Amino acid sequence: MKRAIAAIPAVLLLAGCAPANTATDDFELRVGALTTQNVLTLCQASGGLDGPIEEVGGSVTASDPFPAFAPASEALAAGHIDVGSSGATGVLSALAGGRDLVVVAVERNDNDTQGIVAGSGTGIASIEDLAGRTVAINEGGTGDYLLRKALVEHGMTIDDVEPVSLAPADAATAFSSGQVDAWATWDQYLVSAQVDLGATLVASAADIGAQNPSVHVVSREFADEHPLGVGALYRALEGCADEVAADPSILADAYREAGVSDAVAEEIIAHRAPSIAPADEDFAAEFAELAEFYADQGLTDELVDTSAATADVRTWVEG
Repeated sequence: MKRAIAAIPAVLLLAGCAPANTATDDFELRVGALTTQNVLTLCQASGGLDGPIEEVGGSVTASDPFPAFAPASEALAAGHIDVGSSGATGVLSALAGGRDLVVVAVERNDNDTQGIVAGSGTGIASIEDLAGRTVAINEGGTGDYLLRKALVEHGMTIDDVEPVSLAPADAATAFSSGQVDAWATWDQYLVSAQVDLGATLVASAADIGAQNPSVHVVSREFADEHPLGVGALYRALEGCADEVAADPSILADAYREAGVSDAVAEEIIAHRAPSIAPADEDFAAEFAELAEFYADQGLTDELVDTSAATADVRTWVEG
C-alpha cells in the first residue's frame, strides 16, 4: 500500500490562530497505532506515512500497537507518542480526563461497523429484548455509548440492563462462552461474533443514530510545534484510504495477518471502506452533541468543552 503522496506546505489553524513556524523542520512522528486495522494502522504498517512526513523534514517511528485508546491516550499525555486513533467516544473520555488532544482526521463510512450483537441461543432479537440481560461493554468507550444510545432511542435506560465492563479481548471470551448475553462492540469483534459464532445483530450504529466515527488525534504540543507534520499526516491518511478503497484486499490481508478467519476478513471488506475527511464544522457539531449525551448520561462529571479539540484542514493556508 506504499505510495508517495505530495504534501502541500500548509499551516494548521488551531483554535483560530495559526502557529508562527511554517518552515520544514527536523522532527519525529511517533505513531501509536491500534490492533484494529484502521487507516492509521494500515498506513503506518505499509510505510505510507514515510514519504509525506519525510517531505516536510520528519521521520516516522512506531510503538507496539495498543489494544484500545485508553492506554494510547496515556502515552500521548506522557509524551511517548504523537498520534493515535480512537472512536470519538474514546477521545471525549480522554478530554474529560484532562488530556489535551486535537482531532485532525475522521474516518467516514456507512456507520455499520459498530453495533450490538446477541448470543445465538439467547432469544434476543431487539433492543427491548435486552431488558434484564447482561451486555458486555468497554466502560466509557464505544460499547458503553452504543448501548446507552440504543436504550435511549427505545425509551429505556442503562438501569434496564446489566452492563458488564470488559476489555475487548475479555469481552470476546465472555461472549463466546455465554457468560454474557449480548455485546456492544465494533470492527473485527462485531463481524467475528456474527460470522464465527452465529450471533444476531440486534442493531448497528446506523440503526440507532450513533455518532462515533474513528478519528485520528495528535497531542496539542505536536500540533503547535509541527503544523506541517500534521498536514503531511493528513495527506498520507487520505492517500492510504484511497488505496484501500481501490483495493480492499489490502484490508482483508491485514486482518488475516492479525489472526481473523478468511470468512471474517471477507465480510469486513464487504462493508464500504472508510474515507478520510477533515474534522470540519459538521464533525465539530457531532462531537459537541456527543459531549452533551455523555454529560446527560453521567459518563462525564460535567459537559466537556470540545470547541478547541478539532482542527479543520480547510483552514490551512500556505506558509
